Amino acid sequence: MVDRRRKQHISRRGRRLDRRTTIRVGAALCGWWLSTAALAQQAAPADTNPANDTQNIVVTAIRHKTTLLDTPLSVTVVSAATLKAIHADQFSDFAALVPGLSYTDSGPDNKRYALRGLQSAGEPEVALYYDEIPVSSVPGGSLDTGDSQPDIKLWDVDRVEVLRGPQGTLYGNGSMGGAIRIISKRPDLDKLETDQSASVGATQGGAPSFGLSSMVNAPIVSNVLAIRLTGYYRHEGGWIDEVANSQIALPQINQNNINTERTYGGRASVSYQPTSDWNITGIAYYQDMKTTAFDLYPAYATPTDRYVSKSYVREPWLDKIFMANLISTTDFGFAELTATGSYQYRKLNRTTDTTRYLLTGIYGCTEQNYDKTCFTPGIIPAASNSIEGVNSWSGEVRLVSKAPGPLQWTVGASLQDTATTRRGQIAVVDAQGNVVFDATNDAMGRLFERDNQDSFDQYALFGEVSYDITHALVATVGYRWFHSDRTDQQVIVQQFFPGAPTGPEPFQRFAQGKLFQKYELSYKLPDTGLIYVEAAQGFRAGGPNYPGGFAVTAPPYSADSVWDYEIGWKFSLLDSKVYWSGAVFHILWNNLQQLIPTQVFSYIANVGSAHSDGFEAQLNVVPTTGLSVNAGLTYNDARLVGNQPVQTNPALAVQAGDKLANVPAWTANWSATYARDLANGSTASLRVDGSYQSGRADLVTTQNPAYFTIGSATLFALHLALDSHRAWRVGIDIDNLFNAFAPQSAKALDSNYAHTLVAARPRTATLTLNLAY
Repeated sequence: MVDRRRKQHISRRGRRLDRRTTIRVGAALCGWWLSTAALAQQAAPADTNPANDTQNIVVTAIRHKTTLLDTPLSVTVVSAATLKAIHADQFSDFAALVPGLSYTDSGPDNKRYALRGLQSAGEPEVALYYDEIPVSSVPGGSLDTGDSQPDIKLWDVDRVEVLRGPQGTLYGNGSMGGAIRIISKRPDLDKLETDQSASVGATQGGAPSFGLSSMVNAPIVSNVLAIRLTGYYRHEGGWIDEVANSQIALPQINQNNINTERTYGGRASVSYQPTSDWNITGIAYYQDMKTTAFDLYPAYATPTDRYVSKSYVREPWLDKIFMANLISTTDFGFAELTATGSYQYRKLNRTTDTTRYLLTGIYGCTEQNYDKTCFTPGIIPAASNSIEGVNSWSGEVRLVSKAPGPLQWTVGASLQDTATTRRGQIAVVDAQGNVVFDATNDAMGRLFERDNQDSFDQYALFGEVSYDITHALVATVGYRWFHSDRTDQQVIVQQFFPGAPTGPEPFQRFAQGKLFQKYELSYKLPDTGLIYVEAAQGFRAGGPNYPGGFAVTAPPYSADSVWDYEIGWKFSLLDSKVYWSGAVFHILWNNLQQLIPTQVFSYIANVGSAHSDGFEAQLNVVPTTGLSVNAGLTYNDARLVGNQPVQTNPALAVQAGDKLANVPAWTANWSATYARDLANGSTASLRVDGSYQSGRADLVTTQNPAYFTIGSATLFALHLALDSHRAWRVGIDIDNLFNAFAPQSAKALDSNYAHTLVAARPRTATLTLNLAY
């Protein structure tokens, strides 16, 4: 059986295209594109200037409309046109275009985002917004909420704004590294339009994929009331295999392409304009995803297959998200009032392997001897199942000045009321590797259960004031007063060990209030750009830890915060053919929250201080008509500094100089796009993208058995399109062009006994047809 499977793998992998074939395919496609362009006898020149478009993009990053060139902030905007050009469907598709943006993949539809090297456990380090919805995440096994940020499909998105650096005054909790704002397209009040998309894809060594998307915009009362409806369905073929290993005595799963994904969802938006000065927009999101964990186990890779999982149980993931947002905007002439309310509901049901913890941690066995020289009382394999939910209400009111003059201001107030639940069970699995549940959702063969109910309430007052000291020199001051109150009630329903205490554990609560600040000077250069200097704070709330469930109870952890000192610039040069922006920063991170891994349940503690020093730069160039070249480069040295808490256990000890985990020191991205208008009114375009991330470790604690490192990753993509603008578009996208094995993030799973990583998808070619009217 093993030999036959190995032959099947060799045969299947042998059918894969190698690098030389990829180059040939790419050359043939480029030739097709060039010949199509050449056939146009009277081709018209492209009528857009990509660099000029870049600098004149309107953003709302500082809570009122400004152009990218005039915004004294390190920000990258990924426009709707760019999202379409690269066939971006999820976060990982556009992340490589943003200098300094990285992420840890914590499972399907679950991400932890990082900017400027700031990443650790606890609340998010990067605030995530869908429209005006501040996203809250599920709690996980240790209130590590930043580890599970959702990833909603990007169909019919207007733009993505990535704000680098602390945004504490305007965006509040969880924005110490920056903020990501995903802004949907609003209903058009006077235009009936529709956009339909169908795609098919093939992944090397994996199963085929296909997707359908639809959008309809319909005015109901011209210039007064309109509705915009979107929907999508995705079937993503898997590419990760469970490969049998003859040295393992445990029951094994034999299956190829285990990480197939099925996702459907959509968005409904209604815009009502009762007067020329007042608009009310309602937006509702829904997404339903079903897939399985997609961690790779490097220790079990074969000579012909690196995309190998080695879980001894089935690991289904079910993730449902519903979000709603109501936005009222009123123009009073001297100022604009925005009042927004939102609701978020999410339910995540996930199963992960816990076999290794029971086998090794409790019984001292190995995967090779568990049925020979070691005794395990019929509880192997076993799985951990968690059903987690979040219900969150939030609201914000802000007033932004509009009257001309040297004094401009923003004032506002916000609140958020969040409740999370988690039911965690560990149970043996059936012969097929599945956890079996009864009618009450109790796991059959259950070994352990704990239930948690948590609340997290926060409110804030904030404001920013800018004053023109001279025509060119502007001073900005901002403050935010923030208060949070978090509680946890844990109930142990069943213990691993008979006779151990069960029932409610001590009620946990932690509350804290703090003031955060921002100071900035910016200087505008006539018709050229600006430079700025800034000192700003960002922060994350503290909270209680889950009680350990056995004899261990960790104390609460307090808020941590950063002071960011940076110098930034934005220049438009050579008659707008060159746009250059960048920043140099020095960040001090105080009272750092860090996940302390143990053999049972990890917990969060404040472990001292860290810093991150580095730079980021972005360049957009138009060397000739129709051709644009973009590049970005970032570096950050993020390390612990100063005295760190004393630990008697070397596996938990950290010291000054240790690097922060799961953040690459270097990232780079580059792209080149050439577009040519054809005589028939259509446009042919070619785009090549590349990205690089340096290697990184999964933990700060270098002496911990769970510590390991992953290598660097370089990826390329090729995008070809023929676009008739308002009628149809045909696109061919090849991601991971050279079929590189590119690790993206790393973790130690199964209670830290298994080193796993998430890697980029193998080479995938997608054909997409869009029809728009």
